[in-house]
Amino acid sequence: MIRQKKQWVSKVLTGIFIFLLINMNAFSIIYINGAGEGYEGGGDGDKTSGYNHSIETYVIEGAGYFLNGHSSIQVLLNRLELQDVKGVDYTELHRLINNALENITHAAQTYEQLIETAEATPYNLDFIEKLKDFDYKTYLKENGLNEVVFKNVETYLSAGDITGSFKHAYSLVKNIEALLIIIKDGISANRVPGLPVLWKLNELCSEFAFFGSYAARVFHSIP
Repeated sequence: MIRQKKQWVSKVLTGIFIFLLINMNAFSIIYINGAGEGYEGGGDGDKTSGYNHSIETYVIEGAGYFLNGHSSIQVLLNRLELQDVKGVDYTELHRLINNALENITHAAQTYEQLIETAEATPYNLDFIEKLKDFDYKTYLKENGLNEVVFKNVETYLSAGDITGSFKHAYSLVKNIEALLIIIKDGISANRVPGLPVLWKLNELCSEFAFFGSYAARVFHSIP
């Protein structure tokens, strides 16, 4: 039991460190931002069609909801980490899990709207060709990125499948939402969530953060 708690401590602290490190880069370009450039009307300031504006707005709103939800998730993990010292305040846990679930659900709904809009919007073929020609291997090496996650980003963007990257992000958010529902059910019954579900939640949040950040990096590196 002690060993399990130590492993949990390590994973939670690692997740918090990654979250803080990523957020020090820049909130304004953190999760898939810049993707709107890959669709017709992007980058020229012309919003008469509403296409690019809607896509980039959905990207920004989705990131905002996720950041709010992730913030509550990190505080929730902090409170559970300290339960042996300070005890369990289920009233606070209820508030945190409800806020986290509400924001993550809004994030998922926003990504649904994003995907629907993207599927109905023609690609900016010039930008798509630049994505296909981008030197992913060199960029990975020069920036010391997580190879597994970056390769996942590369799979979509090197094929010019920006909408596919949205769908992947949506899938991650829906998985996070499902875990939050499980955790909420436990807290509603005044039960502390089990370690496996907390580990998985933390890992999925980190995966989403890396995926979104790496995609944004690539988009903003396209001339």
